[in-house]
Amino acid sequence: MKNILLFFLSTSFSQLLWAQDHSLEKDSTDRQLVHSFIQDLANPTMATDILISQYLTVQHPSEELYDYLDASLQEIRINLSTKNLEEIQHISYLQMPKKEVNDIDLEGNLPTKIYFIKYQGRIVTSLLINENKIASFTLVSKGNRKAHFVTY
Repeated sequence: MKNILLFFLSTSFSQLLWAQDHSLEKDSTDRQLVHSFIQDLANPTMATDILISQYLTVQHPSEELYDYLDASLQEIRINLSTKNLEEIQHISYLQMPKKEVNDIDLEGNLPTKIYFIKYQGRIVTSLLINENKIASFTLVSKGNRKAHFVTY
């Protein structure tokens, strides 16, 4: 009985370690995506249509949506142009102070897939990652002092 229990505990522990390693690997992949996106967005020679096709998930394409995404990316780009890129932080939802994220309704999104781009303590934008692409950088009010991500 003691051997069975020991085997069960060691197997469970091994699975837990594998799950943590796998989770860290995905986090690293997401962080690399966020970093690359911000670097490319800050590059004024990178066309926004290329950024959209390379980094964003667009499930409901329309000319109006592409115009919105282009204008929004241009606005974030202008904001980034005045910042030292070396000082920009990519902070996950779970690392943010609760008072800064308690008004976000996750609506089933994993908190491990949400990142905030901060510069000198201020949020520049937020990103929702889904399937190795950015599903949203748009938080909007949904009433009752809550905001949610709008996916494209």
